[in-house]
Amino acid sequence: MSQTPRWVRDIESLARGLPVLLVEGEDDVTLLGYFLGQHAPGWQQRLYLAAANGKGHVVSGVAVHRPDWIGIVDRDEWSPADVQAAAARSPRLHVLPRFCTESYFCDPAELWAALPAQQQARAGDNLLALAGPIHAKLPDWVAHGAMWRVLRDLYKEARLPAKLEDSPVTDEATIRSILTDWHARLAPDPVLAHYRNELGNAQTLAAAAQLHEYIHGKKFFNQVVVQVLDGLFAGKGADDWLQKLRDAPILSPPDLVALFDQILAQLPRQAPHE
Repeated sequence: MSQTPRWVRDIESLARGLPVLLVEGEDDVTLLGYFLGQHAPGWQQRLYLAAANGKGHVVSGVAVHRPDWIGIVDRDEWSPADVQAAAARSPRLHVLPRFCTESYFCDPAELWAALPAQQQARAGDNLLALAGPIHAKLPDWVAHGAMWRVLRDLYKEARLPAKLEDSPVTDEATIRSILTDWHARLAPDPVLAHYRNELGNAQTLAAAAQLHEYIHGKKFFNQVVVQVLDGLFAGKGADDWLQKLRDAPILSPPDLVALFDQILAQLPRQAPHE
C-alpha cells in the first residue's frame, strides 16, 4: 500500500477527529462554508471543511486515501456520464450542481435578491438594470464555454498516446498508425465540428441553465458580473463584492440545500446533548 500523502496527513491533523469535507480550493472553503452556515448553523462542530488543492486531490482523497471522508468537486467540463462515473467510484464524492462555486453569484435574479433595499433603489428598483447587461454578454460566454469544453476534451484525448507510453512498441508501422490517429485528433476541422455541435447544444438551454451550469462561472463573475455591479453600485472589485454578498442575509440556493442534506446525512449520527 502506498504511503498516505503529506497533504492528507496534514488535514487529518487539523480535523482533530472530525469528519472531513474536502473541496478543491480555499475559495470553495469560504463560499461553501458561507452557504453551509446559512443552512446548517453550527456545522463546524460536525465536520471539518478543507481545501485539497485541486479536483484530482479531492477525487483521490475520497476514493483512495480516506474513503470515510466526503468530497465536493466542481462540475466544470464533466459530462453527465463523467458525473455518473464519479458517483459509481465513490458515493461520498459529490459534484457541485453548478459549474463552480462562483456560479452562485452569476444569476442576476439571485444577485438582486441579495442586494440591500438601498442598492436596489439606486438601480431604480429595476432588476433589468442588473440583468440586462449580464444577459447581453451571455452569447459570447456560451461560445467560450463550448470551446472550453472542447479543448478540455481534446486535452484528455490527445495527450501522449497511452499505447506508446505504457509498454514498448517497436514496430514502426504500428507507431505510425498511432501517431497518425493522434495527429488527426488535433486537426482544426474535427475540433471545429465538435465545437459547433457543443455550441448548438448550449444554445438550446435557458439563460438560467447557461449561467448555472455552462459558462465558466469564475471567469464570468470576474470579467462580467463584477464590472456590472461596480458600474451600478460603485463597488471595488471581485473580492469586495464576494465579501458584500457573503455579508448579505441570502439563503442557500435550493440546489445547494439538497447537496448539503445529502452530505449531512452521510455524517456519523450526533450524540444527544446532555
